[in-house]
Amino acid sequence: MTDQADLFDVHLPPSAGIVLKDEAGLFTTSEAIAEGAGVQHKNILQNLDNNMAHFEEFGRVTIQKEPFSTQGGLQLKRSARLNEQQATLMLTFLRNTPQVLAFKKALVKAFYEMAAIIRSGAPRSLEERSLALIAELGAVVDRQRAELEVAAPKVQAYDQFLDADGTYSVGNVAKMLGRSQNKLFADLRNNGIFIAKGAMANTPYQQYMHHFAVKAYTYTRADGTEGTSYTTRVQPSGLDFIQKKLQLKVTA
Repeated sequence: MTDQADLFDVHLPPSAGIVLKDEAGLFTTSEAIAEGAGVQHKNILQNLDNNMAHFEEFGRVTIQKEPFSTQGGLQLKRSARLNEQQATLMLTFLRNTPQVLAFKKALVKAFYEMAAIIRSGAPRSLEERSLALIAELGAVVDRQRAELEVAAPKVQAYDQFLDADGTYSVGNVAKMLGRSQNKLFADLRNNGIFIAKGAMANTPYQQYMHHFAVKAYTYTRADGTEGTSYTTRVQPSGLDFIQKKLQLKVTA
């Protein structure tokens, strides 16, 4: 049995596409994700190792070790094959830079196109369709580069508000959106995103929790008893979520 992916007997170069097919179905590779998202391959593998149980909820992850030559001799390079669900999960672990967002769309489209080719039952047209997809993905890369050049100043502006833990304070998000902190809290409560009353006031409802981080703090009341207060932080994905939900634009 050959170790190469089965492309319906159409022999394309290794860079022919980000989605391929083997006996298990459609997949992409850890290298393709790293290149498309603009991150180091070792970081993709580290995310995979640290969260393997989560990835394997969507099927077995195939890990390959391929030999390659270096000045120090022959070494083995690890590579992973991820199905569509696993690849999508991997991208949720990456920060939503403009390049990552563009690659997410390209990857979704690539899986859809390859699935459509398989369903069509027309293997003879696979090469033509794959080459067309390659050209389209090349155009996506060119657009990514242009978008990154335009977005670079905005990304730097975002970063100046980002704390060491990778989240934003609600106050800084309010500044970025041209709002006061109290006004933003009120908007989030009025739109059913934050809880309005009780001990958990100004914290997100469970369905929105993945866009935020809630930290609990213990304090001592005047009578000597202890209480707990909660501070809501905003994840990078939460900034985009708040903009869309409240129909606001970043002004900072």
